[in-house]
Amino acid sequence: MTDITSPITSKYDQNPYTPDFSGSDDSNNSDDSPPDILGNTQSPKVTVAWDAHRSFNDAPNDPNGGDSQSTTGGDDAQDFSVNFATLGSQINSMLTKTKTLVTEYESLRTKVLGSEDTVFGQTSMLPGQGPATFVNGNGGTGFWSPNSDESQKPSPTAFAEPAKKFAAEMNPHQEKALQAIGATLELVGEYIALVNYSGQVYSAADRKSKFPDPPSKGVTG
Repeated sequence: MTDITSPITSKYDQNPYTPDFSGSDDSNNSDDSPPDILGNTQSPKVTVAWDAHRSFNDAPNDPNGGDSQSTTGGDDAQDFSVNFATLGSQINSMLTKTKTLVTEYESLRTKVLGSEDTVFGQTSMLPGQGPATFVNGNGGTGFWSPNSDESQKPSPTAFAEPAKKFAAEMNPHQEKALQAIGATLELVGEYIALVNYSGQVYSAADRKSKFPDPPSKGVTG
């Protein structure tokens, strides 16, 4: 049987990933586990906080926690215009697509994290020899009762042990991939919030815009 933990040379991958499990030469270290080369692999749980974009008529609230009322010096901006209807529509479109991505991500995350202990065949079993005694009493194959003879007891397949070793190396990489996807979706959410914040800032500026007061001595012409 092929050892699935051994590297396989592929003509399609000229630079395969080769982890360095050499570790440190510390004789006092009795831990034989490979060093942590992936860092944090905790995948975030992601949700979409908004069903639709926040009204541009609301006062701007800096999503980064800064003071939205503060101003800095600089040259006056040139003339420009903002189509708030189009901006709001585009934000809502991004929210709709992001909800779909978040739903797919959460489904994948649940499936991966819920099957890590079995997906590679770690628990694969051979049926027992001879007639089995069934727990449900209905007959059939695949069940074994503690009251049965040992020869009827299912046993792990030859694949189970190498599968466990493979899972020990592969599961952290799967978790790291999930973390990367989740982190990307979080950045998408931050981007949408910043775009919405920009619309609120432009809207607040528009509401506070006014013509300057006329000269104190009146208008002459």
